[in-house]
Amino acid sequence: MFKLSAEASLDGAITIENKFIVEYMPYADGDYVKVYLYGLSLAARKGDADDSIERLARRLDLDETTVTAAIDYWTEQGLMSRLGDDICYFSPRTARAKIKLLDVDMYKEFNRQAQLYIAARQISSNEYNNYYEFMEKLHVEWQAMVLIVKYCVDLKGDNVSCPYILAVARSLAEDGYRTADEVGERLDEYGVYYNDLRAVLGAMGKKHIDHESVQLYKKWRIEYKFPADVILHVAMSVKRGGIAMLDEKLTQYYHLCFFSAEIIDKYEADRKELYKFAKSVNKALGVYYENLDPEIAAYIKPWLSLGFENNAILFAAEYCLKNDMKKLSDLDAVIHDLFERGLTTEKQVKDSVNHENRFDDRIEKLLKKLNIKGAVKDVHRAYYAGWAEKLNMPDELIDCAAQMAADKSNPFAYMNKILLAWHDAGVTDVEKAKSASPTSPNTQSSPTGMVFERYTEQQLNDMFTQITEDDE
Repeated sequence: MFKLSAEASLDGAITIENKFIVEYMPYADGDYVKVYLYGLSLAARKGDADDSIERLARRLDLDETTVTAAIDYWTEQGLMSRLGDDICYFSPRTARAKIKLLDVDMYKEFNRQAQLYIAARQISSNEYNNYYEFMEKLHVEWQAMVLIVKYCVDLKGDNVSCPYILAVARSLAEDGYRTADEVGERLDEYGVYYNDLRAVLGAMGKKHIDHESVQLYKKWRIEYKFPADVILHVAMSVKRGGIAMLDEKLTQYYHLCFFSAEIIDKYEADRKELYKFAKSVNKALGVYYENLDPEIAAYIKPWLSLGFENNAILFAAEYCLKNDMKKLSDLDAVIHDLFERGLTTEKQVKDSVNHENRFDDRIEKLLKKLNIKGAVKDVHRAYYAGWAEKLNMPDELIDCAAQMAADKSNPFAYMNKILLAWHDAGVTDVEKAKSASPTSPNTQSSPTGMVFERYTEQQLNDMFTQITEDDE
């Protein structure tokens, strides 16, 4: 007796669609819902002994009249059809409710008032049927529907489309507004914000108000509790994106607990400065990122929170670029190293970097003599600082050592061996250097001819200087 249509059949399983729960069940009598669900179960369990109105009524402790009335109700809703003893279920997705024979005078009055408001065009019979079907399905009073038509005409003009009217009506119905009194009160509430909303939309270059805008404005005023002047102030700053961008901004301010124009303006000014500064850092570092928000959150704000001056960070970025360190993570490592040494001002950072780079001009010339390509590296600086400041070797002796190491695979290490030997032998000029042996007690040759350096701990300390060490 009970059976599923092809669209509703699911191999013995019962599927209750959300559409039924949301659009049908809330408005149906509880006994009618029981009949619908148990009948649906019978349709899935073919050949069940309860598969009749009589047995179903006894099972649910209902009389047969109630069961029959329930079947008639669901048939009117388009979810069932009845042919003799056969009752077929249809999917709520494809169901179309039957238009009940209602009071002709009532529909005449609805038709007359609706056409009165939609004066720019003739309402078709199909459009009227859509209104009737909607009112029957969602249980909306026709007087409430007239109020919705008038409201939509006020918003969009008297040529407003049927789909737009139905969309507004559905939104109200889903929020529980279905009677004329309920809808009228709700629309009057919207009207309170009409002039304020018109000013807000005008500030963004938009002339027409729609229902979605009204709903958003009500959210800003009632849920977010923004004053009208603050909403207008923010709207005047929106250059593109329209009301969607305004909603995004106000939602952000709401979560940040920013409810005054002064606080919002300061936040935006600081935000713009951060964006401007992030671009400057990237330019100094030689990189480009379209979206700066992750960089600002992960790097810029933390650096500034450490107390660094902007120019100190920029100088550090330039330093990284010159030393072929072009990642934000590289700059971050340099920034934290400077912070650990208490260097946060522009002058402190410049002095430190200039101290580290004090021999760069000489090292660049030395690299050319040794046919070494590329930028000056920290290891080069460490070697040269050891020779010039710890060993007190004059430039001419360093140049002489470079000539002897030019063909070596590791010329700086070879130069270091020679210069240490000259230092231990008291060599102070080129003439003595040419007559001195490049080897020393501190070196040992292997059977293959390779030289291994042997240094005391003190010699190693004298030879190398920390790149981050200040010159005292």
